[in-house]
Amino acid sequence: MEEILYIKIEQNIPVRSRTITFRDIASFHCTNRKIVQTIEKETFYTLPANGNQKTMFTIARVYEGIHKIYPNLRIENLGEKDFIVDWEREDGREKKKTTEYIKAALVSLIVFFGAAFTIMTFNEDVGVKEVFDKVYQMIMGSAKQGASALEVCYAIGLPVGIFVFYNHFRRRKIKDDPTPIQVEMRTYEEQVNKAMIETASREGKTIDVN
Repeated sequence: MEEILYIKIEQNIPVRSRTITFRDIASFHCTNRKIVQTIEKETFYTLPANGNQKTMFTIARVYEGIHKIYPNLRIENLGEKDFIVDWEREDGREKKKTTEYIKAALVSLIVFFGAAFTIMTFNEDVGVKEVFDKVYQMIMGSAKQGASALEVCYAIGLPVGIFVFYNHFRRRKIKDDPTPIQVEMRTYEEQVNKAMIETASREGKTIDVN
């Protein structure tokens, strides 16, 4: 019976060592467990010491490495055809972590003041106060004096609606669904990865079969 090796590779793979094994870049499945164990231990590629942080590879390069170990093995790819290996250098992790915190703080401030400005301009354009006054007068038959239940409900409902929409309160998620921000971030990451892969391919920087 012919052995089939199934492999699945993600689009962007972070690694922490220059010496990349097959286990680092892919998930393998085969009815013969010994084949998987042997392949996972083998070295796929060794990154140059002064090389770029991100390196692009083709799936054909993976096939070539596996066939050096098992020449007649049939391989079925369930993942990406081209992928990026992101080398996280030891000396840059702490610096990267600090940079990420600074970026997160800046983005949070921009989103906070931007949302506040948007809400204020929306209320000013629509004239929410005048709308509430007219609704109150229509229902109660008299002019409103001071704040009413309408303003209280509006003030409570606005932040509650934001929490529900963004599906986050501190570290807890209201639902298991990804938040709109997470969806946009994943879409952005996917577009960036595709652009990098296509650019590297056009410039001949993708590591393919020898």
